[in-house]
Amino acid sequence: MRTNFNIENTDTIDTLAYREQTKMMILQIADGMDWSDMERHFSLLREKLDTYIWYIDSKQYEDKYPDVERIELRVTFLFKEPDVCIKLLEKAGEVLHRVFENSALIVECGERE
Repeated sequence: MRTNFNIENTDTIDTLAYREQTKMMILQIADGMDWSDMERHFSLLREKLDTYIWYIDSKQYEDKYPDVERIELRVTFLFKEPDVCIKLLEKAGEVLHRVFENSALIVECGERE
């Protein structure tokens, strides 16, 4: 999967991979923004998450991948995310699970300060 760590293009799915053997679709959000403008960062991240959840809910992937049995949404941060961000992602994970029962939201925490 290719990652460019840019969440500013909020209306696109940046990375999608499909594992035919396990019938798992993996979607990834690569977030490389620092948290100096936390309000803007949260707004962009919420919009990006909404786009991914809408994509899953609309089942647009079924034309190309009709036999998806599991979906993983991976959010990878380059910069250390604030605790409040984890709460946002927990809520997003709950919504994702309601939209697609056999799904998971996986967070890869940032290292840089």
